[in-house]
Amino acid sequence: MVTPVFGTEPVQPGTVHELFDCRDAYSQALERMAAEDKRVCAVVSDSVSSTKLKKFKDLYPERFVNVGIAEQNMVGVGAGLANGGMVPYVCAASCFLTARAMEQIKVDLGYSKWNVKLCGMSSGMAYGELGATHHSVEDVAWTRIIPNLTVIVPADPIETRQVMHYSLRHDGPMFLRISRMPVCQVHPQDYEFSLGKASLLHDGDDITIIANGVLTSRAITAAKMLEER
Repeated sequence: MVTPVFGTEPVQPGTVHELFDCRDAYSQALERMAAEDKRVCAVVSDSVSSTKLKKFKDLYPERFVNVGIAEQNMVGVGAGLANGGMVPYVCAASCFLTARAMEQIKVDLGYSKWNVKLCGMSSGMAYGELGATHHSVEDVAWTRIIPNLTVIVPADPIETRQVMHYSLRHDGPMFLRISRMPVCQVHPQDYEFSLGKASLLHDGDDITIIANGVLTSRAITAAKMLEER
């Protein structure tokens, strides 16, 4: 697998392209954001490697908090940091971040509107053989019904990087669903993320396929297959 922040060409349906881990785009963007804004900090739950924040920890140890395996406490710590004027990125496996800490997300963030950015890592069934305890297929359904919580599911490294920088400008709690599954680049280099706006990635005149996250590149492949019929 290739792991730069983003590729050089937009994906063309039906062709072979490099695959990317969106966690690389997220972690590198967070490092850049922290270099430019001293309010940016990270909170993790004993998940430094899976959240790819080892370099962030080395660069900004005074802005890195590891609470251990305590997801509910982790969200509360994030809310406290936001109350103190920081912009915390609370990063953990999406299955544990959302399922275990849902009450804290609802009360400490949604209802209280604290400026905390939740980064749900390795979402969906990305943990594979670790089984149902590590699968996260409900996280979007849970988070999208919480008032004041903005939910974003980036589709590729380009959009992940854009979403990260957008999140710093956005005032309020957010849930960013970041996958570890390898994906193609589907957006052009000059793509600019706009909250709530869909992007047309492959044109047609008979059916519409809507997708987000890791399924976007697969939806483009499906569109190409249908086009060939």
